[in-house]
Amino acid sequence: MPKYEIEVLGRPLFDWSMLSLTSFRDAGWRFRFAIRKDTNAKEYIAARCKALGIIVDKVVELDHVTDGQATTALLLAEDAPADVPFAVYNIDTFVAPGLMVPPAPESCDGWIPCFRAPGDGWSFVRLDETHKAVEVREKLRISDFATLGLYWFANVRMYCELYHQHFSRADGMEKGERYIAPMYNRLIDAGRRVIISDIPVADVGMLGTPEQVEDFKQSPPEAIKKIK
Repeated sequence: MPKYEIEVLGRPLFDWSMLSLTSFRDAGWRFRFAIRKDTNAKEYIAARCKALGIIVDKVVELDHVTDGQATTALLLAEDAPADVPFAVYNIDTFVAPGLMVPPAPESCDGWIPCFRAPGDGWSFVRLDETHKAVEVREKLRISDFATLGLYWFANVRMYCELYHQHFSRADGMEKGERYIAPMYNRLIDAGRRVIISDIPVADVGMLGTPEQVEDFKQSPPEAIKKIK
């Protein structure tokens, strides 16, 4: 059984992850999904999104493993309208609905929801005294602000241009993968505005490993009690 179909606390993990994006759904965002072709997940995604009120714009089926999340996201972005905001989210995290609210595109160029998590297994964002991001690093603890796995850009064109700019550099890939988080450093270097949100750790549930799912089940975020 694919991980996202596993039921915990009365819902599949897919639902818990997608409920994190309630504010995007309510704002009329259209959703695209990248899946492995051999999972035959298109019908499952369509059914669950219908139940959740999510508009599915496209499902891309991949017959190979890409060289990283940044490349997978590029495949979703390349034929999207160039001037609309673009966000990428993983399937491994629950955030209490309503806490991740997409910013107005004119307010910033990039937005990264964060929480103050222990350990080094995250991407991290360092801020200046005005609370603006000045550095983003993958798996290197440069601050207490760990990324939640959602990456927002003011528009699709910006994401695609940043991808090609960042990965044309010799140091673009890290640990053999193309990650999204370090791409923000190109925006920062260009003097563009990148901001974060500081989400309370009590409103976050990690769903990536069996141990994290068990913790989620035993000690769920308080917000889950309000979700029917």
